[in-house]
Amino acid sequence: MTSLFGHGLIRTAAVEQVVAPIASHLCHLVLLCDSVEEPEHFSQLEKAAQAVAKATENMTAVASRQLALTEDAISHMEMSSLLESLTVSGQHVLLAAQKLSIQPTMVEHREELISATQNVFLSVVKVLIVDDDATVRRIVSAADQVLECLSELSSSSDMKSLLKSFQVFSEALLHLNSLTLERAHSLQDPRQTKQLLDSLETLRRCISMLHTAMCTTIKHPTSQQTQAAKTYILDRVQSTVSDIITTLKSECHSGPLGPCGYYTERRNNLLQLLNCFSGSSIQGSGFDSLVRDVVFHCIVVANSSRKEFQKTVVGHCRYILQFWSDIKKILKSSEDADDSELSLEKTGTLLMQQIQMLDKALMTTVLYQFLDTFLTASATSEDLVCATRQILDADSSTKMDLIFIQPLVEDFISCTDTIIQVANFISAVAVDAKSLESMENSRVCLARLREQIAPFSLELEDNSVQTVQKLHDMCQKWEEVTSQLYDAICDVMDVREITSIGIDEIITDRRGCDAAYREQSYKLFLEHVTSLICHMKLVIRSVRRNVDRSDNPIYRNGLLVLLKQAQSSQTKVAESARDMLLGSSLNVEVYSTFSDDVSTVIKHFKVLREGLDGKQHPHLLSPLREGARQPETSQSFLPVKDSCDLNWDQMIGGSDSPVLEVIQRDSHAEHEEEHSDEEIKEAVLTHKYDKNDLKIPAVSTVPNLIHKPFEFDLLPLLYEVVTVTKGKNVTVLNRACTGVLELSNCYSQATKEALAVADAIDCQTLQGFRAELVSLTPLLVLTAQETAMSSAMSTERIYKYSTQFSDLINNIRKVLLPLAGAWYHAVYSELQGNWQTVTATVPQQLNDVMTLCADVVQLLTLSDLPSRCEGQETLSVLHSKLNKAQNKTKNLVEFSTSLEGQVDQLEALCIHWGLSFQVLMNSLDLILGTSTAINLSPQKQLLMMSENSLRLQEAARLTSLNCKSAYKSKQLTGYQDELRTLTEAYLKAAEELDVMPNVMQLAKSEFLCRHLLIKIRILSGHLSKANKDYNVALQGIVSIAYFAAEHFKENNPEDPEQKFETAAQTLFENVRSATKSVEDCLNYIRDPRARSNLRSINDHLSFQISDIISRTRLMVETHYICDTLSLDVQIQCWSAKAHYVVEEIQKQEGIHQEAKEHIRAGLQGRTPEVVKVLATIPFKAKEMEFRSDATMTSWQKGATENVVTAESNVNVAAVATYGTGNMETDEGAGSGALKEASSLTYTSLFLKQKSDSWDPQDNRIVQVTRKMAETICYMTQYLKKKGPLLNKEAFVTAAKDIISNCQSVTQFIRVIANHCLDKHCAVELSLIVEQILTITNQLNIISRSEEPTHQLSMNIF
Repeated sequence: MTSLFGHGLIRTAAVEQVVAPIASHLCHLVLLCDSVEEPEHFSQLEKAAQAVAKATENMTAVASRQLALTEDAISHMEMSSLLESLTVSGQHVLLAAQKLSIQPTMVEHREELISATQNVFLSVVKVLIVDDDATVRRIVSAADQVLECLSELSSSSDMKSLLKSFQVFSEALLHLNSLTLERAHSLQDPRQTKQLLDSLETLRRCISMLHTAMCTTIKHPTSQQTQAAKTYILDRVQSTVSDIITTLKSECHSGPLGPCGYYTERRNNLLQLLNCFSGSSIQGSGFDSLVRDVVFHCIVVANSSRKEFQKTVVGHCRYILQFWSDIKKILKSSEDADDSELSLEKTGTLLMQQIQMLDKALMTTVLYQFLDTFLTASATSEDLVCATRQILDADSSTKMDLIFIQPLVEDFISCTDTIIQVANFISAVAVDAKSLESMENSRVCLARLREQIAPFSLELEDNSVQTVQKLHDMCQKWEEVTSQLYDAICDVMDVREITSIGIDEIITDRRGCDAAYREQSYKLFLEHVTSLICHMKLVIRSVRRNVDRSDNPIYRNGLLVLLKQAQSSQTKVAESARDMLLGSSLNVEVYSTFSDDVSTVIKHFKVLREGLDGKQHPHLLSPLREGARQPETSQSFLPVKDSCDLNWDQMIGGSDSPVLEVIQRDSHAEHEEEHSDEEIKEAVLTHKYDKNDLKIPAVSTVPNLIHKPFEFDLLPLLYEVVTVTKGKNVTVLNRACTGVLELSNCYSQATKEALAVADAIDCQTLQGFRAELVSLTPLLVLTAQETAMSSAMSTERIYKYSTQFSDLINNIRKVLLPLAGAWYHAVYSELQGNWQTVTATVPQQLNDVMTLCADVVQLLTLSDLPSRCEGQETLSVLHSKLNKAQNKTKNLVEFSTSLEGQVDQLEALCIHWGLSFQVLMNSLDLILGTSTAINLSPQKQLLMMSENSLRLQEAARLTSLNCKSAYKSKQLTGYQDELRTLTEAYLKAAEELDVMPNVMQLAKSEFLCRHLLIKIRILSGHLSKANKDYNVALQGIVSIAYFAAEHFKENNPEDPEQKFETAAQTLFENVRSATKSVEDCLNYIRDPRARSNLRSINDHLSFQISDIISRTRLMVETHYICDTLSLDVQIQCWSAKAHYVVEEIQKQEGIHQEAKEHIRAGLQGRTPEVVKVLATIPFKAKEMEFRSDATMTSWQKGATENVVTAESNVNVAAVATYGTGNMETDEGAGSGALKEASSLTYTSLFLKQKSDSWDPQDNRIVQVTRKMAETICYMTQYLKKKGPLLNKEAFVTAAKDIISNCQSVTQFIRVIANHCLDKHCAVELSLIVEQILTITNQLNIISRSEEPTHQLSMNIF
């Protein structure tokens, strides 16, 4: 549940101040409507409705007055309909409330009132949003005015015009500043406010430089430095104003996770405000918004809760809104100030009490939702798992209809949605950032898994066993994800409250069992027993989670005693329930035993609840503590896993006594839980001493209880050390101490290696832990040996040192596990599941991983790539780390196949192995210069790698086309194909990654990524050499940016930032000039496809150079160098495109050589030695050739038309100027003819360009004119022996067509002139008609004679 602000609908505090009280009033109205059974609320209901109607009328009046003062046409159009709707909806609320007061029992009147209130709220929000949009438009209009004044200012040619323009610009800027400043202070999003204020500050700093630059430019117009400064400051001001416009139009978004949950944050703010409550403190405090957000959230939670809690929460919300309404009335009243403050303080105290009561009720409601949801979800999940398991275990040859499990899938998805909703509620009440982040991460994982499961409901129609297998695997993943979510919820919620509510539910289930027994209802008894067992397991899991989080070993061990006691009584309840349900009816003889067991379990659970408060714990020296703590494997999440099998058995007609099987499995699971792989060794060791003790007289059996497990939370290896120390077995102790030394040495080395990948804080922490571990280990070993060899020494010191050692190892683990990352989780999950039964596949997988790693290192070594790291990271260091990783792999394989050692030793080796790989990967990334890119999220990393690969492939393709050497071209093509293959393999490996990937999947993805990076670097080096003339300038500004970012703290006489700006501006101007020239020359490329391709590449050059400069500028401004890989790839891509464009332009005939050199120099980042103002199209440019085939096909004609259209886009004015200047210097008849032909060409193109810009739809004159322009263009091309006109007869025919079309046009013009109301316009049209007729007559005479075609064409124009 988030506020409207979180959705970006309400952007300003002013709008929020209006919406919040209206929303609260409407909510109050709805709640009163729901409680109309109470007569005293009738009058309040109508009063509240009158307040709403009056508020809507006032708002309509204010909006109408404000609308009359504005000239915004959009606001008038949008607001006019909204205001009427707002007034009508307000009156509708009042009428509906009056109806309800007359007939309070009519459900239709209630629904009508609720619908009317919703319409009021929506109308108000729409009006406010329209008004807010109008405010934004006013500021944008002021910004546009500033840009216009800036344009006029930049064109000032003397001081007088400059001062006048500057004054106008200053006034426009001041107006923009006042509007923007007001807007910035009214926004709710602090990031938008900061952006606007920063932009205004930038504009303020630009004013002085703008004035100086303009004055200097006028005084020294030929100075390049002043021109560059003027261009810079103008661009800066323009970009800043554009940033303001962009920020104003953007929507506000909720930021990152805060220090606590959504509800907790608003409740705390509201209580803090009420603690120092006064009339003055309410103003501008967001009091209305806080009340609204708290109430709305609670109502949403109540809507999905039990009815009894729903009434409680809604009742508190109604009282809160009533007190809030009273406070608003007090603030508006005209009573004495002292009386008002007294009433305000009293009401505020009552409101605070109601909020605290609401908070308590809300937490209880959420806890009950949590227990109910997980109870139902686990049962539904187990039903689906059982169904899929039976289908998979059935004969594969049997054809099965899978539609029958579709309802199970849909119920499963529905339960998952409910869990996600409850997780949202619990996330909202989180009180710290850590638990909030854990909750959100688990919730997002479950939501992502839900999206993967949803399509299976439709795929079941195919009756495919593969779909069932996928569904079964997804259910297992669901169990893992929900297990993590459950732990996160236990971290957020108070375990004491969970336990108390769980006990209440157990008591309720017990009563249900009693009622079912009295009725002798087998089904009802089964339902309550299942719920009873499930609630017990949920409570036990929550308490166990609390035990694991405790840092007090004595408290932890004492609570474990009570937990074991509760688990034991739970097992007895399960067994007696099994006996109750053995037959087809309830076993009456066993009921008394069952009832006693349930009473015992309730008693033990109540003691467990008191134990959470530190009570009822056994004495520190009590023998009970020694049996409390034994190493346990992680439990399965599903608390009703076994009992849910019963439901499936009943559905498919299972055994006669399904509960027997259920309880047996449940009991078996409990025993398995207590005797895991680690515990077997300890049990054998303990039983060994117990067996020997049987030979001792009975009096000595009491001290033997001390030799059982002890009272502290120790690692399994330390448990063995303490046990054999007390047993005085020196031989076994020496072996155990050797294991302790190896464990200590493993963690010591791991902390040392982790310093290479840890941040400064973790490094300091690890160094302290390592020093403590090195000093503590010999103390522990020596104390254990002395205690074992001496019968007089107490075991107190060995307990102390063992506890310290275990806690220290656990603290080190908490730091190392995030650093080891996915490598640790992958290998530990593989070995944990197969340890002591490990097959040859796991060691083989580890060896294969090392082979992949060695291959990547060897590839990097043979590639001769220069190191991108300026530190001590070299290839020799990389090989040293590879050898360490190989040694760690060897040790891990030997340990996993030795069938000896404890789980904590295996975990230590896995952490060390994962760290060695993480360090090796970090070294690889440092040498490649890609450490920043690899640290991205998986999605961003995939996107970045794919994008860089595609860019380089395109660059290699273009470069191979330009290579003069066939060998180099073939080599680049090979690199391109290899890069494509590697990219596809990497993407495939990334797609195959599971939520919990195995070692081989992870290794393939990671090493394919590094393999791809190496190949990208290799290909980038080859492209750099092939296009070195075109990337020198870019590499130059990148080097300057690196230098500026690395030496920004040094006092350098040459400002590197200014040097960068100068170099970047020069490069940008040269490239822009070159791309403009390329665009001009594209009109003379014959092949339309080639021309289109070059135009696209040329456009890419323009915006890609801007992107490269922007990224390098960001490094200079932030003093932080990041993602050099993408920048280098962009540079190589740009260089390849620039080289390709230059080579293609060089191949074209008819383009002036000076223009070609200008393009080459510009794209190489050089300024041409002789700067000439070239015409848009050079004078000697060769005209485009058209097809002369009379049988031209339709698509060829279309291509020809497109070419003509492209040529018509030429800047005719510039061409005419250039042509006139040159024609005056040329001599000779041939030269004159050529000049006239050139002039005809440009004029025909100009005519066609103009006619193409007109709309021909329903306009006969435009249609005829466009046809004439096209014919004239063809006739002009005929003079150059080109175009579709093949001979003189066709040329004369074309002239006659023009004559005919001219006659049609003059007829239309005459009609228009005769009906024209404007006399002046009619006279001008008549003169044009006469002119056209005169020229047409001359053209008619010439076309009939034997005049040369050239004179005919001249007369046409």
